[in-house]
Amino acid sequence: MKTGAFGKYLAIALLVLGFGYSGLRVWQHGREQADDSEVKVIRLAHWQLEPGVREAFDAIAQEYMRLHPQVKIEQLPIPGRVWTQWLRTQLVGGNPPDLIQVANYQITDEMLSRYFVPLTQYLEETNPYNADEPDLRELSWRRSFASELVPEETVHYYSANLLEYYAVPNAMVTVRIFYNRDILKAALGEDRVPRTFDEMIATCQALEDYARRTNQPILPLAGSIFNITKMTAGFFGGTTQQLAIGLDYSRDLNLTKFEGIITFLRGQWSVDTPAVRTSLETVSAIGRYMSPGWVQMNREDAMLQFLQGQAAMLSTGTWDAGGILQQAQFEVGAFAVPSISPDDPVFGAATLGPTSEANIFASLPFGMTQASRHPEIVIDFLRFMTSRRMNEKFAEISTWLPVIKGVEVPKVAEAFRPISSGFIPGLVLQNYGSLATNIFNQNVHLLSGANASAAAYVEKTRDIYPRVLVPELQRMADVHQETIRQKDSVMTGLYMLNRAAGPGRSRFDIVAAKQLEVEAQRLQSLQAIADYQAR
Repeated sequence: MKTGAFGKYLAIALLVLGFGYSGLRVWQHGREQADDSEVKVIRLAHWQLEPGVREAFDAIAQEYMRLHPQVKIEQLPIPGRVWTQWLRTQLVGGNPPDLIQVANYQITDEMLSRYFVPLTQYLEETNPYNADEPDLRELSWRRSFASELVPEETVHYYSANLLEYYAVPNAMVTVRIFYNRDILKAALGEDRVPRTFDEMIATCQALEDYARRTNQPILPLAGSIFNITKMTAGFFGGTTQQLAIGLDYSRDLNLTKFEGIITFLRGQWSVDTPAVRTSLETVSAIGRYMSPGWVQMNREDAMLQFLQGQAAMLSTGTWDAGGILQQAQFEVGAFAVPSISPDDPVFGAATLGPTSEANIFASLPFGMTQASRHPEIVIDFLRFMTSRRMNEKFAEISTWLPVIKGVEVPKVAEAFRPISSGFIPGLVLQNYGSLATNIFNQNVHLLSGANASAAAYVEKTRDIYPRVLVPELQRMADVHQETIRQKDSVMTGLYMLNRAAGPGRSRFDIVAAKQLEVEAQRLQSLQAIADYQAR
């Protein structure tokens, strides 16, 4: 059988198995409710199959069920390969789980408004499960989170267009480079991790020399498009910090996707801009140490390379930490993606210094579906799950970072603690929509191997980026138009609800201010597109 045909049939088989599994779970759920109508079943669905996550949720569910004997918490871990299809089938079919993991790249604002319940009002109430915590008992549920759930456009738990919180997070994650301590000691003579980009290159060279000297098939870096881009995003963000400061015309130290595309169409930056070229050169500098064919490899291939000792280092999010620590037959260490030094004569021209992780947002959020038969129980369980005591349990079992104020980072996860000091991240090419990400993924092979060349990448993609960023900005303008239309009726209702000063009026003021901002951004988008096309 041809490889292509086999892959097609394998994909079809996986889809059939995924739908069959979900159908079986729905049928079992129906039988359970029919057999014991006194038991309230709450189903929680997610795609996090990493070791430790399911065990952590199970432990929390068991504690909740001991407190509430008439409630059964049922966990539905769904493979990521079939998650998107499974999710849409469940939502459209009208019988989705009560709680579903939410990600803004999978669930649109339209899906949120149609299938999920806004949680904003609940988050402004206190969490009764923090009643025994003196520093939290008087705080709103939202303010009990370490980040206080800042409503930004990039977070998964909040819709900037709908002005509502739709999910509650359970953890924070950072990106780290995991390494085989035994191999690194053998290659360097000591357990010394790189702190700067130059040291990272020197470490990779030392590992390559060691493999050649000992005739061992050891690669410096395990590779896959998923893993490597987690690391290269850090290099991009470091080499373009000064550029980002100049492009941030709102002067809030946060170069948004909107600002990035607007300034691109205004001609303020491109792949030919020196700082952007430099960011590409960091990838080509380290690309020669990646495994052959890494662009075609998937996340599981890279993990296997590392765990089998075929690669000394693996870049990934701390969500993989539990699996790595459990499965590795060697001592594992971890370090932050090395920073670019401003003194670096090759890469430091537009760098300010180490990048801060103080702005990382909370992750692993769950939203409540409108189809839930027991919304009051679902909210109660969400509060229980994100109480300080349960978040501590979740972090301890899963090795993910805690998200609630005052919860200590587990000792095993200390290397994953966010770096609070440093400078803002710069411009990252993959952050400008799915089409821009595809351009990078499809052409990053030009930055890899013995013939790696940033110039070749620039030449190949120079004319492609405008063709995808213009439609992306138009799409954003269309979303803004739809948001304006939807919020007009909301504003009318809020205004009539309470014309005098008070909660209703306050909500009206918030929506009105956002409405003006959205209208301004839409007009700015259309003008930027018109000016660009005229040029």
